[in-house]
Amino acid sequence: MKRWAVSLVVLAIGVGHADPIDDYLRTEMKARRLPGVSLAVVKNGKLVKAAGYGLASLELQVPATEHTVYEIGSISKQFAADAVLLMRDDRKLALDDPLSKYLPRTPDAWTPVTIRHVLTHTGGFADFDTGNIGFSYRREYTAGEFIDLLAAQPLQFTPGTKWNYTNAFPLAGIVVEKAAGMPYDAFLRERIFKPLKLDSARLKHAEEVVPHRAQGYLPAGEGYKLGEPFRPRIIAANGGVMINAVDFAKWDIAMTTGKLLTQTSLDEMTQPVRLENGRTVSHGLGWFMDTFNGHRFGAHWGSTVAGYSAVIRRYDEGVTIILLANLDDGAAGVDAISKHLAGLYLPGASLESMPPRPEPAAGDGNELAKILASIAAGQDHPRAPGLATQLPPAARQRIAAVATPQTPLEYLGDERLTDRHFNLDPNVHTVRRYRSRTNGGFRYLTIRLSDDGTIRGVTVE
Repeated sequence: MKRWAVSLVVLAIGVGHADPIDDYLRTEMKARRLPGVSLAVVKNGKLVKAAGYGLASLELQVPATEHTVYEIGSISKQFAADAVLLMRDDRKLALDDPLSKYLPRTPDAWTPVTIRHVLTHTGGFADFDTGNIGFSYRREYTAGEFIDLLAAQPLQFTPGTKWNYTNAFPLAGIVVEKAAGMPYDAFLRERIFKPLKLDSARLKHAEEVVPHRAQGYLPAGEGYKLGEPFRPRIIAANGGVMINAVDFAKWDIAMTTGKLLTQTSLDEMTQPVRLENGRTVSHGLGWFMDTFNGHRFGAHWGSTVAGYSAVIRRYDEGVTIILLANLDDGAAGVDAISKHLAGLYLPGASLESMPPRPEPAAGDGNELAKILASIAAGQDHPRAPGLATQLPPAARQRIAAVATPQTPLEYLGDERLTDRHFNLDPNVHTVRRYRSRTNGGFRYLTIRLSDDGTIRGVTVE
């Protein structure tokens, strides 16, 4: 299997002329100060590109390759969802079982919380590493100790009534252990890693030697510093998976070809969650589900205190982009790069690959520029009530850089939102996109609009 992967890499990058993807990645890595990056691209169930760029270790000057192993952070949640669904298909649990059926000494407030609530971020939990509840990366916890720790923070809302991203997935790992009758890491190894021949995949244990592991880094002024080396085993389901880009691609292929989960389970994993008020949020079981310019995709991002970041973007057209990096920048760098790469493989799937077009109404862009200039200056505007005060100063500065008379806005199109768009504001029904020519190149604006034309949000990329 390793020989097969290497031959694909030769086909992908062993050519006599410059590869625009390689050139783009190296340029972006320098601009974003990413020490090392590994890439895998899957198309129609086959690995079509795998490569490494930069350095896996700054100290030892070891190059990153397609076989470099990284922590993938919160993308580990997808493996936890896989494990739960495998147990469900084994008839060892049901998604709507209460957590209290599997967890020791849960508080009364958790009585209505189900496994499904955990996997869809609708359980109301606060994060274990926020607040002053005593969590430490430098010690181990039993299941009971971790539950007591999480129970020290009250639920943020009634389970099933809202969506809020949270790091409560360790509870899913404890459920799997109870239902399977074995440790969580043993279950992943026996049911996922070994059957799919994911030789590099493992859960992080601080004392273990990991072949081909990248060193993780955090930004530190103009340089870098090392990340946190320890991670309690109890939180593995939340962010403990380590893997290389080639094996990550194998996992993706197995997922989309029915080699891991049944089609029924895969379909359920990618269905928007329905709240108790009937509204849906486009998040499935461990997956964000979204649509961009008509291109539907599932995605997730990961970053860890150890100094890593990762992204996976799987498009319905059969293209998956996987990027792993050894810098914790909140996954901002790999996310931006993955969007651009998606547009190269699927024209129109990124802002950069959208051509300008005539505006439906002449002068709309000019009027919008005036509104944005007011918002950037911190001034309220009738078309965007309250937005200027809601946006942080850094966001207003980004708007100011593109909303000037010297930088006319070029219209890229409107997109009507559906239940397959990730959208938490029920008043937003349309996104409108523009680009602006600046001295630093194109910048892109996404305007979130209600049906009456009120501007509910602005994003600059």
